[in-house]
This record gives sequence, C-alpha cells and structure tokens, in this order.
Amino acid sequence: MRPSAARQLIAVGSLLAAVSLAPRAAGANFREVKIGDEIRDRDLPLLDGGKAPLLGRSQASVFVFFRPNHDHSLQALTQLAVLEKEFAGKPVRFVAVTSGSYDKADVRAMVKEAGVKMPVLVDGADALYGELGVKLHPVVGIADSRHRLAEYQHFQRINLLDMMRGKIQLVLGEINVAELERIQNPEKSGNGDDRGHARTRVNLARVMLQRGNVDLAIESARQAIVEDPTYARAHVVLAQALAASGKCDEAEKEFAVASKLDPAEASGQRVCAR
Repeated sequence: MRPSAARQLIAVGSLLAAVSLAPRAAGANFREVKIGDEIRDRDLPLLDGGKAPLLGRSQASVFVFFRPNHDHSLQALTQLAVLEKEFAGKPVRFVAVTSGSYDKADVRAMVKEAGVKMPVLVDGADALYGELGVKLHPVVGIADSRHRLAEYQHFQRINLLDMMRGKIQLVLGEINVAELERIQNPEKSGNGDDRGHARTRVNLARVMLQRGNVDLAIESARQAIVEDPTYARAHVVLAQALAASGKCDEAEKEFAVASKLDPAEASGQRVCAR
C-alpha cells in the first residue's frame, strides 16, 4: 500500500472514532429535515418511567440526540447544561433523546456527568431517529412555538454553545437576525487577528448591553476575558457593563486594564461619570 493511501485510511479511521453513527430502525424511512419544517410532536417514554412530549408548548424547544460512552455527546450535553441554567425561568424547554438500544445505566451515568436536568426520552424503536434523519451523534435541534424547525446542527466542537444560545434568543425574540449575525460571525480586526470565541462573546456582550440585559453582558464579557485575557476590547465592554450595573469601582479597574493593553481601544471611552 502506498504511504499516501495508508495515511488516508488512518485519517478515516480517526474520524470514525470521533463520531458515532446513529441507529437506524428496521424499515424506517430516513429523511433530510430542513429549517422551517414542522416537527410532529409526540409523547415518548422517559428514561425512569412515565412519558413526556418531545416538544411541548414552550416558545422554544431544544432537543439533543446523544449516545452514552461518546465524547462528543458528553461535550454537547455539558454545553446544554450551561444553557439550561442561563435560560432558567424563560419559556425554553430542553429535552434529551437516546436510542432504546443503549444501556440505561450508561445513559444515566452520562446524564449525571454532564450535569443536565432535562428529561431524557427513550426512542424505543428508533422511529424518531428515522423521522428526523439523525445519522450521527450528537444532533441538537431547536423548534419554535409552532413546532417549526429553527435550527438543526450536528456536533461542532467550536462555537456550539454560542451558536445555540444565539438561536434560542432569536426564537424568543430577544435578538433579531442582524444581531445574531453580528454575534455569530464576528469581524476580524484590521491586522488580520481573529480571536475566535473571545470576539464572539464580546459581540454577544455588546448586543445584550444594548438591550439592557446587563447580567448576561457581564457574564459574556468575563467569558471572553477567560478565553483571551489580553483582549482589550473585552475589558472595555466588561467595564461598560459593570458601569451600567452601578459597579463603578470594578468598571474603572477593567478600563485601566484595557488602557494598558491597548490605549487606542480604550481611547475616548467613558465608564462611570464621577
């Protein structure tokens, strides 16, 4: 075998190890669902007994297909656990779906490790897998109040949390399409620098600050600083958000950090009026 062919086989093997093929129900017709499709609601058995709906009557319904003993599924559930907390008290429903072919003890162990509180539904005959065309694990979807599909995303390691947060906010009417675009597609700086997650979180913080959601603006700006402590713009936005919440002493400290990191970025910015 030629070296190039061997390398290709190794690459394919690595990819298959990273992803998890979803089960297919016997005779099920798999289809490719599209954004805007209406998702049929139905009751499914709960992992620990009883039944619950897939979607329900919430303004936004978030569902995730996962499998136990799978790293990407665990990462997706862990990130959704963060969103569960962020959207607590809002009309957002989270639910997890797993195949009936998986060991229930393994499913419980993953749910516990991820820290999610959402109901876990069991698709006993894998009919839902077929109806929604689930081919790989994990898959995260969002439906609106009319059960129309607003998002359907196979796992991506980068930016899943920010992307799903923005789509939920869009369905809730907290942001519009243009604002979502600014959050999820941050512009690169003029010198070609792209700070990735940090820039996305700063954009979210700015939008939330404009909308008066100061707490989320502070949280997002702090997350950006964790991603990149040298990002002066993140310190500036955090200072502005802290000032808006009346925490002027903390705001001044963040502004001072920004001024040291990048005087031009901090120039002309006002934090607290003394």
